[in-house]
Amino acid sequence: MTTTDPVHKTPRHFNSNTAILQLERINKNLLSLKTKLSSYMCEPKTLSLYQRMQSLRTHLEQLLADNLDLKMRLRNTIGDDGKSKVQDQFESYKKLELKVLEYIGMAKMHC
Repeated sequence: MTTTDPVHKTPRHFNSNTAILQLERINKNLLSLKTKLSSYMCEPKTLSLYQRMQSLRTHLEQLLADNLDLKMRLRNTIGDDGKSKVQDQFESYKKLELKVLEYIGMAKMHC
């Protein structure tokens, strides 16, 4: 069993396989967030909500593309900076997740 770093929630025993597994989990979660944003409950009712949703969708698509790119590069090689790139990707995902959940709460208030 692999232990995790309590601060970044990344495996302490880092290799390309664990990195790819973590990126696949992030990808699955990103697709789940995309589905939530597509829900009729999240339809923007105001201009500011519409702008915010567009920003979230753009960020989400960029993170999905970055995730795919990073997974492909990890399959070929991994160096010391691979762990930091995976941690950066994870942190970007967590920030986006919080923003999406905040948006969903705001959208529900305008129903």
